[in-house]
Amino acid sequence: MPLNKKSSGTGSNSSLSYGAVANQRLLAVQKRLVTPSSPSVGSPSSKDVFISSSTAADDGVVITEHASGIYEILLNRPTKLNSITFSMCDIIAENLLAWEMSEVSKVVLIKGAGEKAFCAGGDIRDLVDLELAGRHDECIDLFKKHCRLNHVVGTRRKTCLIAIMDGITMGGGVGLSINAPFRIATENTVHAMPECSIGHFPDASASFWYPRLDGYLGLYLGLTGHRLRGVDVFYAGIATHYVSSKNLNKLEDALKELVRNNGTLEQDAINAAIEQFYVDMDQEKAPMFSLGGDVYKAINRCFQHDTMEEIVVALKDEKIATTWAKETLDQLANLSPTSLKLFLQLYHAGASLSFTDCMKLEYQLTNQTLAGREFKEGARTTLITRTAPKWDPPTVETVNASDIKHTYFDTLMDKPLTLLCEGGDNKDYPFARFALPQCSEILNMAERSSDRESTIMQFIEKYNGKKGIKAKVISVLSI
Repeated sequence: MPLNKKSSGTGSNSSLSYGAVANQRLLAVQKRLVTPSSPSVGSPSSKDVFISSSTAADDGVVITEHASGIYEILLNRPTKLNSITFSMCDIIAENLLAWEMSEVSKVVLIKGAGEKAFCAGGDIRDLVDLELAGRHDECIDLFKKHCRLNHVVGTRRKTCLIAIMDGITMGGGVGLSINAPFRIATENTVHAMPECSIGHFPDASASFWYPRLDGYLGLYLGLTGHRLRGVDVFYAGIATHYVSSKNLNKLEDALKELVRNNGTLEQDAINAAIEQFYVDMDQEKAPMFSLGGDVYKAINRCFQHDTMEEIVVALKDEKIATTWAKETLDQLANLSPTSLKLFLQLYHAGASLSFTDCMKLEYQLTNQTLAGREFKEGARTTLITRTAPKWDPPTVETVNASDIKHTYFDTLMDKPLTLLCEGGDNKDYPFARFALPQCSEILNMAERSSDRESTIMQFIEKYNGKKGIKAKVISVLSI
């Protein structure tokens, strides 16, 4: 039975029947997985045995299963930069839930088709059309699918998820990858959360993982929508590994071989396998972290404040990273002032919330932003007229932070977010050990060490020889 039975659309009839259809498809996936239709892993005849594949061009996702226990999700909308539709959310979530309960599945690879993008985010055109037509209830019901999918991805523990972020990775594409234990960046990776440019805010669980990035780096990225490219995605801790795109096929083959030989795939074994294909940067001429050194310190100086007004003043007063400060002010000037103040409050709230509570809060805020003027204006000018938006209020000084709190945070929904699975009570980022050390940790250890080489050796020992340690330490300390 196909995994991705074609969605019946976005109208009210389809939303009414969604629960029954989704349950039917989930049961079909579970039934297929527990049916012994393939040779057992490790038997001579099971080498690279292909179990099943399902694809439908309209649904935009290809699901492939191998007898080895490695399953693949291919986002298959290359002409749309693999943006996620709502039917794709259903298909991916249903299969991840079923694989988590399967005795066969061991690891899931998720990647994008084509050469440009892993996933450029959610396909928001349906949301815009519904809101412009005054059909808000249907709009928020569709967005619920994105929230549920992100929660499913972020709470999987048995079946390990490996996201291959080869190309543009933005918005919902970030949510689909950042919650995976293993996140592979290549020279083609572009990371950004530009939602403040359309009158919305960085969502897709950004309220959980941006506050847990290094210092105030996450707040800077969320407010400005700044794009990180290539190795910077690795240095920032958004990716856990950095691999050349030309070696991705070899990496996938190595993972499949590892499962065939061992019959299992533990996280440490996955980490070691990926490390074999790491781009060698551990030398003096390694590429520098564009947000390291003086810029990293300036980010912490300027974005440590509790209000947008104070952040703007700090950027204007910045005396060291002056070029960066001017560019940042220019970026902020084009964004929705309401969105900026909204995300600033969300960032600080998310820092102390669990993963699940962050997802529920984002859904509550989205219920307000989608119905609001700023989203309609930002989406309309971005997608339809291609003109500069006219924000109202027009400046951060004219946006009342107390009104933001009352309208978005204190006004509860009649129908809060309901989830597809349990889990997500964690308040700490569960997979930090696979990423590089943070800049703050490097600077703190450098203050206690006699020299740079001593600092490098201490980190190499602490992180069990992880590839990229030396390159990042050199980049952070080369001021």
